Amino acid sequence: MKKLILLFALTGSLNAIAQETSSNFSFGADIQSRYIWRGLQFGDASPSVQPSIEYATGKFTFGAWGAYSLGGNLVQEMDLYLTFEISDAFSLTITDYYFPTEGAVNNYLTLGDNTGHVYEATIAFAGTEAFPIGLTVASNFAGASTGSTYVEASYTKTSGAIEYTLFAGGVFGDDDGYYLTDGSGLINLGISISKEIQLTKSFSLPVNTALIINPDAENVFLTFGFSL
Repeated sequence: MKKLILLFALTGSLNAIAQETSSNFSFGADIQSRYIWRGLQFGDASPSVQPSIEYATGKFTFGAWGAYSLGGNLVQEMDLYLTFEISDAFSLTITDYYFPTEGAVNNYLTLGDNTGHVYEATIAFAGTEAFPIGLTVASNFAGASTGSTYVEASYTKTSGAIEYTLFAGGVFGDDDGYYLTDGSGLINLGISISKEIQLTKSFSLPVNTALIINPDAENVFLTFGFSL
């Protein structure tokens, strides 16, 4: 029932959004050297194309985000999310993570526990000038994985044209191994750096690189990407 309520809520939001002006739409794509999410690598060590589209109206943002690997071990993902801006610093997001299988009948509209859907509720604090630490708490509440909670703290500083972000994230209650732990662990530790490279007078290319360590799995990654 919870999953059906979520589907109706997202459908109703999309219908309301479609009645608004299209000027609130935004879209783009990231190209990453590999797909790393919360300290976990998805697929093999190959580039990942990650398109997105969003519609913002008032305090609500509805969006879709995908990831498609370019290597031999194909990994696909297509997520829907709805974000409510509680204040300038706080936001609440409901996300439907979906992982289709290449060449299979995926039954996307089947919302049972044994499908490729994972539903997550996230509350995020962006930080303030007085307290410049971002905090994120994300919990799986339905779908193929339930119970695990991911918590991350981050600090962002800008120096000239370069933005630095330090981050540390851990998981609790990972009893079904969604984050590949034995129940809990520090899985996402590192630094990301981004800047915009001015290519012409009217066009700049945002680029980023990140050093990511997963202490629980004893893995380390160095990634590079850009946005279009």
